[in-house]
Amino acid sequence: MAVIVKPERTVIVSDFHMGRPYAAVASPDALRPLWRGASRLIVNGDAAELHHPHYRDDAQRQLRRLSQLCEDDGVELTLLSGNHDPFVSSGRHLVLEHNRVFITHGDALHPAIAPWSLDAKVIRKAYDEAFAQVHPEHRNKLDEILRVSEVAAMSQWMPENFRQRHGGVLELLIRPQMIPRILHYWHTIPRLAENFAKTHMPDAQFFILGHTHRHGVWRFNGLTVINTGCFGFPGRPLAVVIENASLSVFKILRHG
Repeated sequence: MAVIVKPERTVIVSDFHMGRPYAAVASPDALRPLWRGASRLIVNGDAAELHHPHYRDDAQRQLRRLSQLCEDDGVELTLLSGNHDPFVSSGRHLVLEHNRVFITHGDALHPAIAPWSLDAKVIRKAYDEAFAQVHPEHRNKLDEILRVSEVAAMSQWMPENFRQRHGGVLELLIRPQMIPRILHYWHTIPRLAENFAKTHMPDAQFFILGHTHRHGVWRFNGLTVINTGCFGFPGRPLAVVIENASLSVFKILRHG
């Protein structure tokens, strides 16, 4: 009897933000073409709005649907935690292809997690407090940095700090002071990513992140930084595909 073996094809995406009623992926079913022919799907953080008290139930429902679809299609689903779904998985980073490919959401690149947001000071304070509890010998360890970032990200959604957001274009119209902050961080993120990778994964040739919603590919000395963008505002998501020891980047197009 012949045995059909699916070729090793890994698809890496991020920032679905499922469960959010605006600026998010339409549905898990709409994503199905992304993993057609793949053996593994990696969602690099912010798969669903599990952090948000108003969106959490729908986010969990859509996440279960995503898992079921992948199982039905024989695709291994790997979820990495982001700042919007910090407990969706214990995994906060991955290293593939013999340390050549480093993957993490990207919220840990800055101690304020989202330095453009109105809650940046609250988050930074929580980060500093959590970081102060780390033993000095461990303060440069990747796992500790990611753990501290997770604690800081959750501080924004504690009842005493929680504020309802409108999101997307409406949020910027209401709070235009955020626009220069976002543009500034978009400008600095490639270099922050380069420094983060060189510090914590110096053998990496590719660093894949999301979080900032700014898609792009930047090349530095021996390192390529890839941001897969997002499925909400401002859109333009990318997919990274690893197959036959090669890495490719594709634009994701929406039809219908």
